[in-house]
Amino acid sequence: MTPPPAEFSFALPAGPQFTDEQKQAQRAAGQTVLPLVLAAYSNGAAVARIPPGDYRFGSERWGRDGVHYALEFSGLQRDAAHPFMIDATGATFWFDLPDDQAPHAHFACGFKDCRNIIFRGATLDRGTRGQIEGRITQLDAAHNRIELELSPGITVPAKFNDKTEQRIVPFKSDGRFCAPLYALQAGGVHLKYQSITPGNAVGRVFVTMGDTKLLDTLRDPQWQKTYGELGTLQVGDGLSCVYSVACGVELVGSEHCTMDGLQIFITKGWGAERGGVGGHLWKNCYFGPRPGTSRWQGGEGFMFNATRQGTTLDGVVIRHTADDVANVHGYWGHIKNIAGAHVTFEMPGEFRQTVAKDATPGDKLVFRDKNSGAQLGSVTLVAFSNDTAAVDRSVEHFTNAIVEWTDHECANWLIQHCTFQDCYQRLLIQSGPGVVRHCEFTRLGSSLEINSDFPYVEGGVARDLTIADNTFTDVNPRPGGAAIAMHAHTYGREAPPFSNFVITGNSFERYGAAAIALDGVQGALIASNRFGRALAPTAQPLRLKRCTAIREEANR
Repeated sequence: MTPPPAEFSFALPAGPQFTDEQKQAQRAAGQTVLPLVLAAYSNGAAVARIPPGDYRFGSERWGRDGVHYALEFSGLQRDAAHPFMIDATGATFWFDLPDDQAPHAHFACGFKDCRNIIFRGATLDRGTRGQIEGRITQLDAAHNRIELELSPGITVPAKFNDKTEQRIVPFKSDGRFCAPLYALQAGGVHLKYQSITPGNAVGRVFVTMGDTKLLDTLRDPQWQKTYGELGTLQVGDGLSCVYSVACGVELVGSEHCTMDGLQIFITKGWGAERGGVGGHLWKNCYFGPRPGTSRWQGGEGFMFNATRQGTTLDGVVIRHTADDVANVHGYWGHIKNIAGAHVTFEMPGEFRQTVAKDATPGDKLVFRDKNSGAQLGSVTLVAFSNDTAAVDRSVEHFTNAIVEWTDHECANWLIQHCTFQDCYQRLLIQSGPGVVRHCEFTRLGSSLEINSDFPYVEGGVARDLTIADNTFTDVNPRPGGAAIAMHAHTYGREAPPFSNFVITGNSFERYGAAAIALDGVQGALIASNRFGRALAPTAQPLRLKRCTAIREEANR
């Protein structure tokens, strides 16, 4: 898709404003959406058309079976030759989500147990802002705080709980993310704010930081010399202070659904897939701030959670995230007990709602050593009941193990022709096979990261990856950073075996310590990549550690 205009200005308006009477009319209109769709579906129609206009919904509901989305489509199933389309072109869905703070999360639009459904053209936004943003009017190092002139439409909550999402995202006056300052995210503490209190004038607030690292770094002459204006903040630049989390559109236990031309403006409102067959397509969608407004933060990136078939992102634009651009992964099976051919698992919510729910006889279970990642052996699932898997032979000899469910890792995903711009964090890959091609990565705080993290619940081992014909500009431009990087952390701090990478035809500009840094890879072709200017004088275009069978050709 052609990205909406990227221009940013604090002087722009907050966005559409409505009277109480208009909102009430929108709520009444919102009550017509689901009946209209269900009537068309029940009558065997190919399309349900939602007239252009504004529709307003409340918040999600919670029941014994989990979350029910503010707008929920459930059980809509057609065969591949006869898909069902919900055409919402010209319609804007507003969600009055509570303006509270993470770890609470809110859920706007969901598709549950759906198959061969097309959702086209809708715009999703929220009625409350869910973040604090503004122009910097003072850098007060003596008191470890930054004064902001609040952007239009901002309401400051009465208190903050100092938990997961209480961090700042720094950006320049023209909207560019200060990507080098992501270096302070290490440990998750140095970009954390402690409080937001009234400033020296009406419409201004002080953001007090959790420690002094940010303001100390801004005054460091060596830092200023290395990273220039993109790595610093001045009066007139901006901060977005994160505190809320939401899901814009989520596909749960669904198969081969298409999200076509959606615009997601919901603050920190991600797109997500969770469990089921998967194989979905996101085509020409936009996640980011509403163009033409003073909003810096908007829609978020993606979470791809343990589907059998990987997703396709084609022509997707993601701007101004406060977290990952996308995260592709399965879930580790943490073993509670083994008795012969029966394996009892720990059951954290993510594992229970995806892998355990979708487990089917014939699934492959790969046992890996917790410390080295080495494969101990594999078995086939016979049955899964409650928290216990019955497999086709005894596994008592697989000690100190963790289980990889390779059939539930979003395999064969494709990310192509996408634009990722001014984003806080990474494109995180924990599975394969997969392809990233013809994409633009501009000003990302972190990297295209190939990851395997055994102690955590998310995981998988990346394999059979193609990263081709992409451009990386100011991606992970920090001390020690690499545009394409790896993170492999197990209990023993060893690297699991990654294999079969193709990295060709990419262009790198203004990278940190390396353009490509690989660790523990068995077999890779690295060819025809262009390495431009690095930020550090000691930078290496290519850095390899514990790698074997690497072929390098025609890099320049």
